[in-house]
Amino acid sequence: MKVEKRTRAWSITPPAKSNSLTIALFSLFVLCLAAQSVVGWRQQNDMLAAHGQALIGYWHNLVSSSFLEGLASNWQAAFLQLATLIVFSSIFYQRGAPHSRDPDKGNDQRKRREEATRFSWLYRHSLSVVFVLLFGLSLALHAWFGANTYNAQRALAGQSPISLGAFLVSAQFWSSNLQTWQAEYLTIALFVVLSVFLRQQDSAESKPLESTDESTGESNH
Repeated sequence: MKVEKRTRAWSITPPAKSNSLTIALFSLFVLCLAAQSVVGWRQQNDMLAAHGQALIGYWHNLVSSSFLEGLASNWQAAFLQLATLIVFSSIFYQRGAPHSRDPDKGNDQRKRREEATRFSWLYRHSLSVVFVLLFGLSLALHAWFGANTYNAQRALAGQSPISLGAFLVSAQFWSSNLQTWQAEYLTIALFVVLSVFLRQQDSAESKPLESTDESTGESNH
């Protein structure tokens, strides 16, 4: 009896293609960070020159409180945005949004939550926990470097420095935070609402083109 051998052809996607989204985003991050370091250095030297102070070198600027405070300020706002979206999407609903749970399937959601109890609490909430921790860390760094930067500016103006505690309750600190937070929350709100009515072909962030506006939780796979 002749045995026919069948060979299964396996399609192996190259690692670069399999991780192209991450590679593209991190590449843009590095590019923007490099550009920010250059223009931030020039801005810092312009300010020092305006006050008759000695200019600083590029590498000195990279470890300065001014540069690090700018990074931490933006990072904590971005981490807060994602942490809020992750947590709120597990609690609240938006009918028609691709990344919202369906408000009409509450019983199914309760059943899935009961089945998920076999996993530890930390594993079940690990994504939100990590982003909350990243937010807390970047907020602390923002406060620390922000206080140093603010005191350096006060010194240039001939004013006495203030303590970290005083900076934490200052208008300077909260004005910076609220400016970035309101922008992040506006971005999330617009994304959630516009994703109900608008589409982006082949994007996992959009519902399929043929989906109705009322369809919920049907991301475009």
